[in-house]
Amino acid sequence: MNILNYAVLSLLRSWKKQIALIVIYALVVGFYASVVFFTSSLKTETSQTLQDLPPLWVQQLQGGRLVPMSVDLQDSISKIRGVKRVFPRYWGYFFDDATGAVLTVMGSDFPNEEIGFLDFNSNIKNEIGNNLKSKVKSIDKNIFQNGVLVGTGILETRQLQLGDFLSLNDANGKKVSYEIVGTFGAKSDLLTKDLIILPIKETQKIIGLKDSLCTDIAVEIYNPEEIENIGKKIDARFPSLRVVTLAQLSSTYQTLFSWRGGIFIYGSLLSVLAFLLLMWERASGLSSNEKKELGILKAIGWQINDVLFLKLTEGMILSVTATLVGIILAYIHVFVFNSPILKPFLVGWSVLYPAYDLQPFVSLGDILSIFSLSVVPYLAATLFPAWRGATTEAADAMR
Repeated sequence: MNILNYAVLSLLRSWKKQIALIVIYALVVGFYASVVFFTSSLKTETSQTLQDLPPLWVQQLQGGRLVPMSVDLQDSISKIRGVKRVFPRYWGYFFDDATGAVLTVMGSDFPNEEIGFLDFNSNIKNEIGNNLKSKVKSIDKNIFQNGVLVGTGILETRQLQLGDFLSLNDANGKKVSYEIVGTFGAKSDLLTKDLIILPIKETQKIIGLKDSLCTDIAVEIYNPEEIENIGKKIDARFPSLRVVTLAQLSSTYQTLFSWRGGIFIYGSLLSVLAFLLLMWERASGLSSNEKKELGILKAIGWQINDVLFLKLTEGMILSVTATLVGIILAYIHVFVFNSPILKPFLVGWSVLYPAYDLQPFVSLGDILSIFSLSVVPYLAATLFPAWRGATTEAADAMR
């Protein structure tokens, strides 16, 4: 405790220099921690939102591109042993001339039953930034046949509220309007922020699908262990179809976020190493006052291990303080201000997608990884200079 008290007093004697050091150190750690928090939150939200998707679906490819497929194919696929249920899906993209955003359009006649990842919420209060009034409407089949369900991002960009009419252009350029009968929330805005749900017939008009065509066909399996095998059977029976499994999609997203985050983590690690090299060079060249102080301490009976412990304690105080400040700054940057520096690079450069907020998620493993890559290298960088100062003779140090 005496050495700890002395270390604190020693740092306070040059508090201006130590504060400047902590600020620079915290900014470097904050950038690295921001990347860790952002990628970890994206991976977690993606895993949660993908859980409710079908375990397997098939798509029609032509020239390497996705094209509409015949609804009749579901009859042939349903006859494969192990298949529980087969149903067509109707979805596509819609360019909104009014806002310049690319929106996702999905068709469903029974959204409450068929779209499992949606959590309908018709009681929208002032949660989306534009003072929407609360309005309750029962989303049953009759109301939904003449209505539309939209994401909060569309309400924001179009400046609409429940009960207003949403105007869209169909595939022939004809303008059609639908009453907004509800909005919805989910575990993540990644799926629902730019989503429009219409009845199937209306969706076909908007994205230009004939009655006999669908976008793709979803397949549910009795035994989850047989997903890969059934996928191979479908692939062998229908060579023109592409089989996609939920595991493949999840792996793709995880790899994508890890790759993009790894680029920034690599760059931030170089910054940390450069900072540590600078600190080692500064510490290795002890000032005359620091040499005199070490000489006096040794002259009054301090041992080499006492001096080493003093310098390591000083380094621990500085590095832990800077790391904690950096973690707080990273949390504020990512989850309060929505990561304005990293988000365009880690998600994509498209400005058409409506903005969404990440849900705060910080794991113990993230915190430990940040500490291990900021505190441990700094202590290692101060160990050798501290040993040099501790082994210097007291008379030489004071002289």
